[in-house]
Amino acid sequence: MINCLLFYGLDSPEHDVSVVTATEIMRNAPSRGIRLIPVYGKHGRWFTGEELAEITSYAPFDEKRFAEVVVSGKTLYKLKRGKAKAWIKADCALIACHGGAGENGALQGFLDVNGIPYCSSGVFASAMGMNKAAAKTLLSAKNVPVTKWKLIKASEKESALAGLKENDFPLIFKANNGGSSLGIAIAETAAEAAAALESAFKFGDEVICESYLTGACDLNVAVLTTNGKMTLSEPEIPFKSGKILSFADKYTLKENADDLPESAVSDSDKAEAVRLAAIVAEALGTEGAVRIDFLACKEGVFFNEINTVPGSLAAYLFKEYSFTDYLRLLIESAAEKKEAATKRYADTGLLKLKPKGVRRR
Repeated sequence: MINCLLFYGLDSPEHDVSVVTATEIMRNAPSRGIRLIPVYGKHGRWFTGEELAEITSYAPFDEKRFAEVVVSGKTLYKLKRGKAKAWIKADCALIACHGGAGENGALQGFLDVNGIPYCSSGVFASAMGMNKAAAKTLLSAKNVPVTKWKLIKASEKESALAGLKENDFPLIFKANNGGSSLGIAIAETAAEAAAALESAFKFGDEVICESYLTGACDLNVAVLTTNGKMTLSEPEIPFKSGKILSFADKYTLKENADDLPESAVSDSDKAEAVRLAAIVAEALGTEGAVRIDFLACKEGVFFNEINTVPGSLAAYLFKEYSFTDYLRLLIESAAEKKEAATKRYADTGLLKLKPKGVRRR
């Protein structure tokens, strides 16, 4: 039996999306040979309980109904009256956090320290994926096309606006560490740029300003890396109701989804997106399921961003798997990392020597 901890929630602007992904996972989790234990993070604390599989448990969330837990080493402890009691020894973890500390490498580092293997991208890829400026810088060096961009820090807001010229527009502003299209806006005038910048800064201290590619089509490719094998999905052309792919477009069901118009993208652009997705995944060293988003226009195909913990873990892009079989693949591949996650410690003998004081290395 594989004991797999499902981490989700945490204090992120994408908290609610994480809950939706996690409850979807719990409803479809494989039962044979696998035990999935929900570990829900909220306000710096962790909770568990079978009723967490129901979306109605979160609005509002009554912490008194659920057991509080903590992780130490590979053991999940239940807290009661200030005392911790060992409960479950974890074999692996599945991460369903979107944004914030659950996706930017912090949670991944916590699991590494505790020796719990997980089938998601590690600290480096997660941190790079959540930092749009860092990802664009690295990938540009790998000859992956990116749009013209500039990073704006909160202290540079006024000077950045003052430096805009009429021929710079249209521009698109987004939080450097944001996701789910929150705080994203197009600006065609200086006044709109000021409003867009103000909105984006609500989601972080750094904002990316990019050239807006008029007429560009969104093109997404998922990459699944398990047991050293990389599988790329067919490109997805997501529907968007306006000039940008909005939060509502991503997470609100359409009444006539089957009749949505499909944007025209050439086969060569689709093939290029798949080729670039493989380069991006290899450059960042991604693991598990990621989704890489591109923009296709007459000038070519450009890298937009990468989601190292995509909504629904990008399962819908791998039609060869049922969601249950897809989850089994992820969980079993994480459990197989057990030996690799063992702490490496080299005894140099230094601590057995007689101290001679502090010396420079």
